[in-house]
Amino acid sequence: MTRRIARLFGRGGDLNPKNMRLGVWAWLIQRISGLVLVLFMIAHVIAISQANLALTGPLFTMFNGLRNPFWAVDRTVLAIDILMLGIIAFHGVNGIRIVMFDVGIGVGLRSHKIVFWSLVAVAIVASALVIFYGLPLLGGT
Repeated sequence: MTRRIARLFGRGGDLNPKNMRLGVWAWLIQRISGLVLVLFMIAHVIAISQANLALTGPLFTMFNGLRNPFWAVDRTVLAIDILMLGIIAFHGVNGIRIVMFDVGIGVGLRSHKIVFWSLVAVAIVASALVIFYGLPLLGGT
């Protein structure tokens, strides 16, 4: 077992962060962000169900921040919502990049890097615009 782990994470291993290139990092972050989004959606559906059923009590109030995103007074919930916005933006633009390469747009290693960083910049700008223009309208500070 330790040989197998050493082979994967060791100096020449495939999962050693020093050996990973941009494509592997993009793939890994895409998978992790997808899992985070699924968990967030499950928590969001549970919170909305609790609100619709008018369930109260300490067990049911832990999802209060998810019932009204961006409206919560708690800055922690607001920070989580902004982080989720960034995760959604990255996951979306990286998915667009994957579809672009699947249909044959941007072939070659240099094109992959240029398109990846361009779309990451688009995601950052889109998230910044949503935060800048959207938060004051929604009651955030």
